[in-house]
Amino acid sequence: MPHVNRQFSTICSDEWSMKVAFASSDYRHVDQHFGATPKLVVYGVKESEVTLLRVVDFSVLAGHQQEKLNCRIHALEDCVTLYCVAIGEAVFRQLLQVGVRAVRVPQETTIAGLLQEIQHYWYDKEQRKTARNPQRFAQFLQEQTWQEEDEH
Repeated sequence: MPHVNRQFSTICSDEWSMKVAFASSDYRHVDQHFGATPKLVVYGVKESEVTLLRVVDFSVLAGHQQEKLNCRIHALEDCVTLYCVAIGEAVFRQLLQVGVRAVRVPQETTIAGLLQEIQHYWYDKEQRKTARNPQRFAQFLQEQTWQEEDEH
């Protein structure tokens, strides 16, 4: 029995170096356990842009069948992060082996809010990286105005 019912993908998905996935039943909230999610929603994220890249609809079957989990893991192989409300420890480790970090979030966390947080963190990280001057200590020591003060 096939586990993927259908998959929608955009043609520009290769342009995105950061792809994140969300376990969702409604495309708007993270509200599912990874092993039982009916949908995975994958977005591409850049500093100033997010785009829906892929939606995968799964057959929802009870139990922990390895084939069902492998199908879901395969759908995430180009993602860096998966957001879900729950995930088993063994599956968590399997995702790490393919380079995907699973993050548990509270039920009904909005996908839009998480995408904004990702962009904000990315912007802050880039700002810190560009603001850091590797020569700052050498320049500081060479400045003529540097003088130590005597404490009396």
